[in-house]
Amino acid sequence: MTADINITCTPKDWPLTIICNGEVYDEEEPPLTIYDAHFWIYLGVYVALVMVAGLMAGLTMGLLSLDKNSLKVLKEGGKPSERRHAAKIIPIVENHHLLLVTLLLCNAGAVEAMPIFLDKISNPIIAIVVSVTAVLVFGEVIPQAICSRYGLAIGAFFAPMVRLLIFLTFIISWPLSKLLDCLLGEDHGTFFRRAELRALVDIHAEEARENEEPLNVDEVLIIQGALQMRDKTAGSALTPFDKVFMLSIDGNMDKETMDMVIDAGHSRVPVYEGEKTNIVGLLLVKNLIKLDPVAATPIRSILQENPRYLPDVREDTPLFDLLNEFQQGKCHMCAVKMVDSAGEAGDLLGVITLEDVIEELIQEEIMDESDISADVNRRVNLARARASRQLSRASPRGAHPRRSLSGGSDYGATLTVNTEPDDSESAGLIGNESPIAGY
Repeated sequence: MTADINITCTPKDWPLTIICNGEVYDEEEPPLTIYDAHFWIYLGVYVALVMVAGLMAGLTMGLLSLDKNSLKVLKEGGKPSERRHAAKIIPIVENHHLLLVTLLLCNAGAVEAMPIFLDKISNPIIAIVVSVTAVLVFGEVIPQAICSRYGLAIGAFFAPMVRLLIFLTFIISWPLSKLLDCLLGEDHGTFFRRAELRALVDIHAEEARENEEPLNVDEVLIIQGALQMRDKTAGSALTPFDKVFMLSIDGNMDKETMDMVIDAGHSRVPVYEGEKTNIVGLLLVKNLIKLDPVAATPIRSILQENPRYLPDVREDTPLFDLLNEFQQGKCHMCAVKMVDSAGEAGDLLGVITLEDVIEELIQEEIMDESDISADVNRRVNLARARASRQLSRASPRGAHPRRSLSGGSDYGATLTVNTEPDDSESAGLIGNESPIAGY
């Protein structure tokens, strides 16, 4: 018994459609074997596509995780290799969305093309298993892990290739990137608030990476003090007027008064008339050296010969503005006045000096010669606190390192580090008590 078999072909002779006794059969192309030359061609193309997909995924992770401002910091202050890498990457990362769309387009194209070539060399089940494994491991996990760790160097190496891809896909990627710019806004990099910068400084001090010098205590204090200065005002750093050493304008500069001035240990002395809240002038102690105590020169005449006035500032004056005022050299002391309900300057609250502002900046107390006799317990506690912060210094057994800032407010400060036994820690601090800080 015989049956008629009709065979019809498509215009390109593939695939063949076989009709046998009315039944339609589509002839399938058998997978290529390793003995076929085309097998290795398809396999090579597939491996290349996996590598391209992995490279695009890695570059997406590596380049897009690099912040523009961080790259600018590396370009200006990084190591020589980091400066070179950052200079190559910054022009690419500037257009954040264009880079994103370009890399995703190339990655999607490579991933979508993989099944076309894998189907030629394996059956569908094996193709699915191999494709999923290859894309997951070699196209996502490993490239992204490597590029997230070495993103700067890898991004700089492939920067020319990325430029070429941007050019080749520009017709598609540019409109999409502009659409993202309109919807999401352009990327301007990461900017830290002051509180975040202070936390960042703390992290750098506590968790410095290996082979890098951590920030020491003084650097942390000064940086944080500068960041906090914006929120501090004259009212928070002043010395109350009832604790300020002052002289009456009706008094005389006799021996007793000069002894009081010397014991106070200040370089400037406010002068009041009537009540202490009415400050009318300022005496520079260095100008008193030419006076004869026996003559008992009236303080009023001293002010008339060397007139100096104490500027007034409001209690809400920022310390940075006050520091700028002091830098002009007109005066290193100001009278701080209360702000009333109408917003006008009112009664005197106290005085503030350049030394007070600097102490707020460095967040440490500046001790001069006159302060040795002031408040023994406070000095001992301060010395112990500073000694505990000497992280980079080794102390001898049974001794405590003490750091102090010595020097007058007019002539700056000198940093000294001394090591004294426990039993002498407070012995050298005993003297006449003075309730006020130096100015």
